[in-house]
Amino acid sequence: MRRWSGRLERLLNVCPPFARQVYRARYGPLGSDLSDTSTIPSWLGRGEALALAASCFSLPRDAVVVEIGSFLGKSAIMLAGARKQAGSGRVHCVDPFDASGDAFSVPVYREIASGDARPLRHRFEANIARAGLTGWVEAHEGTAASVAAAWTAPVDMLFLDGDQSPDGARLAYDSWSPFLKAGGIIALHNSVERAYAPGHDGIHLLAVHLVRPPQYGEISEVDTTTFARKRS
Repeated sequence: MRRWSGRLERLLNVCPPFARQVYRARYGPLGSDLSDTSTIPSWLGRGEALALAASCFSLPRDAVVVEIGSFLGKSAIMLAGARKQAGSGRVHCVDPFDASGDAFSVPVYREIASGDARPLRHRFEANIARAGLTGWVEAHEGTAASVAAAWTAPVDMLFLDGDQSPDGARLAYDSWSPFLKAGGIIALHNSVERAYAPGHDGIHLLAVHLVRPPQYGEISEVDTTTFARKRS
């Protein structure tokens, strides 16, 4: 059984149209987007990726979605694929694309980056293009704070998955949460209760201390991601 499973995975990787059909049959309409992320290095699990896409799909028409921390584009594909299926909206991806971040994550980012000579942003854009989502994504190269400084639009969904240090996560939250509309959705990756490496628990601390009643409701967890809705 394990040998057959391995053969199937290899077949899916070399035959994207077939993979989309298989994933769609297994996971529903949003599964086709999941298939486009199967070879992209990421810490986003299947369950939370599908939940992220479902939340994004549920947003109003012309939704503005902001993702802090995009790396190679797995979560961006799930978000943008959902808006493409919804028929409107745009996903704004904020990342310095330089393998920076908290001290625990940086060595991992750099090891992944070293496997391909292309700059990270080029790899990100290639993954978005391969999924057929270029027109649904806009990359903003910079830190969460620097991009927020020039931002003015209300946001329907905010996904935080960037710097995991307490200071970095808090700065990203403070910079972007004011733009989140009442009724909008915030999603915090790597935020559930578990043992964290020192300095790697910043987004978890947001979930514990800030993304909670009375400012937020409908709080739930899927795998390692916390979802909540901002109250008026």
